[in-house]
Amino acid sequence: SGGGRYVIFTHSMQALAVARAANEAALRLALSDSQLFVVYQPVVELLSGGAVDPGAGVEALVRWQHPDRGIVPPIEFIGLAEQCGLIGALGDFVLRTACYQFMQWQEFLGDKAPRLLAVNLSRAQLEQPGFVDSVRSILQACNMAPKHLQLEVTESLAAQDENVQAQMHALKSLGLSLALDDFGTGYSSLSSLHLFPVDIVKVDRSFTSQADSSAHHRVLIDATVRVAKSLGMRTVAEGIETHSQAAVIAELGCDKGQGYLYSKPLSAEQIVRFIQDFKHAS
Repeated sequence: SGGGRYVIFTHSMQALAVARAANEAALRLALSDSQLFVVYQPVVELLSGGAVDPGAGVEALVRWQHPDRGIVPPIEFIGLAEQCGLIGALGDFVLRTACYQFMQWQEFLGDKAPRLLAVNLSRAQLEQPGFVDSVRSILQACNMAPKHLQLEVTESLAAQDENVQAQMHALKSLGLSLALDDFGTGYSSLSSLHLFPVDIVKVDRSFTSQADSSAHHRVLIDATVRVAKSLGMRTVAEGIETHSQAAVIAELGCDKGQGYLYSKPLSAEQIVRFIQDFKHAS
């Protein structure tokens, strides 16, 4: 940092450094010791009359079964994985695991199986050399048609620079679809939606949660759905928790819904039972 300056050391800095080193070592062990696993949250198609189709798709979500701490949510280790260079291995694990599982559902459930698999991407993955080739290889190894895979990037990430958008275009060239996640929470506006090479817009849960109580939020959701449709994009509302929220979201013309009203994230076996029970109940 140059001369003519001083830096004050505190013991808390050392404690943080030691804790981060320990967490990094634990995460490396988790990758090699099968402590990481994938759960899946159903995405339903919103049909007329309040009906839903439970086979629209699933979103893959990674979890960490820590031997001492129990289940660790991704918000506590994804950032660490990016900082210490493990995000590539972690992302490949999630994508490969989810794609293999998707094909097992196809074989077991047939036409009742989920039709789409959604997997989240981070900036570090998009900047990873050879990432597009890695996705292609995983799809080929799993014998999975690219049209069944949906990769999701946040609005703030998609809007950052030309390199990210170039990678997104390269991924689309594989034949898969791209989704803009958490839309409405970043700095872009509806007028710039056409700039993103995406097929699906996901309305953030902060809007969905107030769909039935705030006219302001209903207007914003309505505008998002209308603009997306005018651009040939489909829409998904995240975080639906009540029937009244679902009714408003469906009335506004959103194509799909996701949230605890329908299901929390489930294991692969629970997804089978969810679809079978749902079909039976309907």
